Amino acid sequence: MPTKIKTKNQKPRKKVFTISGNDLDALTTILDKRDTWGGYRPNVSLVPKYDKSKKVTEITVTLKPVMDIPKWKELSKSTKNRQAEWNRMVIALEKYLRKLYALSLEALVKVVKDLEGKDGLDKAAFVKEQKKAKDAIEKAASDYDNKQLGGYKQGVELADIPPDPPEVKQAISKPKLVIYSVGGKTIEQVFKALNKRKFWGRYRSNQSKSATYQLDGHIKTITVTAKPVITMPKWKNYSKGNKGQKGTWDNMWKKLKAHEDNHHKIFLKCVKTFEADLKASNVTKKELPTHWRDETKSWQDDQDAYDSPGQSDHGINEGVELDFSHDP
Repeated sequence: MPTKIKTKNQKPRKKVFTISGNDLDALTTILDKRDTWGGYRPNVSLVPKYDKSKKVTEITVTLKPVMDIPKWKELSKSTKNRQAEWNRMVIALEKYLRKLYALSLEALVKVVKDLEGKDGLDKAAFVKEQKKAKDAIEKAASDYDNKQLGGYKQGVELADIPPDPPEVKQAISKPKLVIYSVGGKTIEQVFKALNKRKFWGRYRSNQSKSATYQLDGHIKTITVTAKPVITMPKWKNYSKGNKGQKGTWDNMWKKLKAHEDNHHKIFLKCVKTFEADLKASNVTKKELPTHWRDETKSWQDDQDAYDSPGQSDHGINEGVELDFSHDP
């Protein structure tokens, strides 16, 4: 009596394993340490039935395939571009593993056809046929897997996706005007009083920063906050001055204010440059304190250069002066 061959095929069961990493390069390193990034096992079994003479009358060939699929633990915390690349790889991997499953099914058909011609197998003969059948089905998938480099040739890889450029926000207030008083009955006295101070007018940006970070430590958002203050003089005896004295005071004050406003414009320009540079430099959380210190130092260097004798000379070259000729 011919040996009856039955088959039982299950759809591949997905078995997920979790890996952890801050970026795709780290994940690639982890996955490369495995034999394959994913995995496919046909899990073939052949179960015989014997008659009273201990000859095989029926063989049930079963496939219980398993596909190993990686899961990225931090996927939801990563950037959209890196999420998309990971998801693309997983889709390519699953497609590739289904191809291995299809090859197993093709091999199974050949195995069944071969077994159908094996009548009257005893236990020892069955064991040999069992091993032969398992090897054939497993080899169909493994040979193809080796040729495809574990799916690498079919897109099972991860591109090196750079971090997202940081989003730079500004919370810069309009400069607050702070007034201090200076005495003197004459312009000359006012001049001497002003010169006893470190400054006639002064600009302070009072900047600070706060940041959030991407999964890999690169800056996600950074907010530059500033509460600028411009300090300007008030002549206590202004109401008692003559027309000429008031005129020279008003002219000086207007040009001094314009000078301090220019300092604010320099600050705004520096922040704009900082934004462009930061987006191009991929600064990390560890690097940000030094980067910020160096940047703000360069901002102050720009302010100092503007105040140098070769430029405004603290406003003198822009007409910040007082004319004594109107004093009585």
